[in-house]
Amino acid sequence: MRKNALLLTVLSLMILAILLAACGGTAVEEPMAEEPMAEEPVAEEPMAEEPVAEEPAAEEPAEEPAAEAGPYKVALILPGRADDVSWNQAAFEGMNWAKDTLGADVQVDITVVEQVYDVADIEPALLDYAQQGYDLVVGHGFQFQEPMLKVAADYPDVHFALGTGFKLAPNVGVYDVKLGDGGYVMGIIAGMLTESNIVGVIGGLDVSEIHRGHVAFKLGAEAANPDVTVLSSFIGDFNDLSGAKEAALNQINAGADVLWQSGDGIGIAVLNACAEQDVICMGNNANQNGIEPDITVASNVYAWGPMFVQMIKESQDGTYGDKHYWIDFANEGQQTIWNDGLSDLITPEIQEKVDEARQSLIDGTLDLGDLDAIELEG
Repeated sequence: MRKNALLLTVLSLMILAILLAACGGTAVEEPMAEEPMAEEPVAEEPMAEEPVAEEPAAEEPAEEPAAEAGPYKVALILPGRADDVSWNQAAFEGMNWAKDTLGADVQVDITVVEQVYDVADIEPALLDYAQQGYDLVVGHGFQFQEPMLKVAADYPDVHFALGTGFKLAPNVGVYDVKLGDGGYVMGIIAGMLTESNIVGVIGGLDVSEIHRGHVAFKLGAEAANPDVTVLSSFIGDFNDLSGAKEAALNQINAGADVLWQSGDGIGIAVLNACAEQDVICMGNNANQNGIEPDITVASNVYAWGPMFVQMIKESQDGTYGDKHYWIDFANEGQQTIWNDGLSDLITPEIQEKVDEARQSLIDGTLDLGDLDAIELEG
């Protein structure tokens, strides 16, 4: 019985298993989700980088060539004409000599202004060239002094040159002639040539170098001829030709047989008067021997050129101004020029006396004293 029950149980289990299989079939296991295989990283070829446009390196600015220095500009303002064979021509020739001498070292441009004589016209002329930036403005005469100092104070970077005078400024130099030296030599010649023992000298204004020249002329004549009488006249103007001629004729009528003059434009009138009266005369400022060659035995000549060279050089190197610049026998700025046509009048004694005086003045062994302090009588 128990055996039959066991058999029934086994049979039941077998039938149940068959039924389950028919319903569901074989159980299929879900595949395990395979983890994706780690892909080996593909070595990426580096992307060709687009070349970055390099900004051009900032170029050093090309050095600009140094600006070439322009010409050195000079305004030469004259109270008279540049061809007056006297005071103005001497400055005109001297400045052009300086230009030629400096040559390639310094290019000098010269502007010449003539016949600026009246004080009312001087300041505007000086101002004009100062405003234009000229390097050196030259006023060739004593009358330029006060206007020049006024304009120079407003234009400290412009250099000014005053022809004779005594007032200075940091940018103003005064140039002058030791006319005492030349006048002394002219006096010796007159004192030794005179036959009447009366000689004369005629000037424009009793100022500055003119006064010194007249005093020294008197001293030289008296040194050469103790018996001489010296007449002296000032016209009061540098351009009064008729007044100068009248003064010369007056001295000749008073017995003078040798005359000298130191008055710019008036000098020619004195020479003309002497020629009319056949009286020996002497020139001044420029070589005037050719104006009246039959009666003009010698000229006291101003050679401004070397001094103008010095002034321009000092202006360029910054040492110009506030001082006097002189021409004299020592620097050959003053010269005694003989008229070869009248050489027979110049005896060996006269030549020796002149040479001796010139050398003594150069050496400093002849001191004429304070010529400005000596008063003159007509």
